[in-house]
Amino acid sequence: MSCEFRAVTPADIETVRRLADRIWHACYPGIITTEQIRYMLGWMYAPHKLAGELARGVTYELIERAAEPVGYLAHELQSGGRTLHLNKLYLLPELQGQGLGQLMLRRVLGAAQQAGATQVELRVNRSNVQAVRAYERAGFRIVESVRQDIGAGFVMDDHVMRRPVEAAVA
Repeated sequence: MSCEFRAVTPADIETVRRLADRIWHACYPGIITTEQIRYMLGWMYAPHKLAGELARGVTYELIERAAEPVGYLAHELQSGGRTLHLNKLYLLPELQGQGLGQLMLRRVLGAAQQAGATQVELRVNRSNVQAVRAYERAGFRIVESVRQDIGAGFVMDDHVMRRPVEAAVA
């Protein structure tokens, strides 16, 4: 079954929020608490927050199978233009392990190449072993670990991972 990517518009914000809620509640228990999942979903996926990111130029895309949204990604070129930051890459758990996540990563790497970036950077929870391994298989390497207070007594305990972007072949 083929997949399609399409740009997220303000009309799709609720779709992204529903996907995030489903994916996070399926994938993050055991990595972070249910309370932190709820807090982070409210903080990162509030409609005004997503609308502001879209207005600021953060690229959001839905991935669809059979015209049904099954995941989403978000990225933005950092100031200076050398680094594309992958903000979000999420896929429904029942579709993980089928190559769709790698397809999504290739999409991001292509966007980085097209923008002239020399690397892609992301943050991933250091306890999310499955995601860390998937990123490592895709050529990302851990460059540092960071712990960030996000309020309400919660922290993000992440690895920063980077991968070079190959130059386009003429």
